[in-house]
Amino acid sequence: MNAKIVIIIIILVLFLIVTLQNTEVASFNILFWDIKMSQIVFIFIAILVGFIAGYVVGKTTGRERKPVAEKKNPEFNK
Repeated sequence: MNAKIVIIIIILVLFLIVTLQNTEVASFNILFWDIKMSQIVFIFIAILVGFIAGYVVGKTTGRERKPVAEKKNPEFNK
């Protein structure tokens, strides 16, 4: 198996363990709002926002990628 897939599976299993242990209702104060929700929902929202922010930052500041044909066949540009 690819190392990237193994790491993703490990992270997902750890995420599942953490969320299943945090099923209590919690109160969150955000500016003027008092929000009551399950900790599982809050953790999921926080991770989702983090992944989206990371994706957007990676796409806007990432290096330019070469087309796949150039990577596989170096004689493509000759």
